Amino acid sequence: TSDTEENDKRRTHNVLERQRRNELKLSFFALRDEIPEVANNEKAPKVVILKKAAECIFSMETDEQRLVTVKEQLRKKNDQLRLRLEQLRNSHIYL
Repeated sequence: TSDTEENDKRRTHNVLERQRRNELKLSFFALRDEIPEVANNEKAPKVVILKKAAECIFSMETDEQRLVTVKEQLRKKNDQLRLRLEQLRNSHIYL
C-alpha cells in the first residue's frame, strides 16, 4: 500500500504541476496579446514578452507623468480664464 500511496501522490503532484504550467502558459499568452509589439507573434519567447511588457509599462508611466503635467497646466489656465471671466462680468455690471 505504501507504493500505491506514493504512486497516487506522484500522479496527483504531476497533475497539479501540469495544471500550474498550463495556467502559466495561458497567462503568458494573455500578456503577449496585450502588448502591441508581440501580439501577432505566437512564437514570442517568454523573456521577450516580459521585456516588452516592462517597456510598455515604462512607456505608459512616462505618458501618465506627461499627461498629469499637461492636466495641471490646463487646470491652471482654466482657473485663470474663469477668474478673468468673473472680472469681466463684474466690470460690465458697473458700466
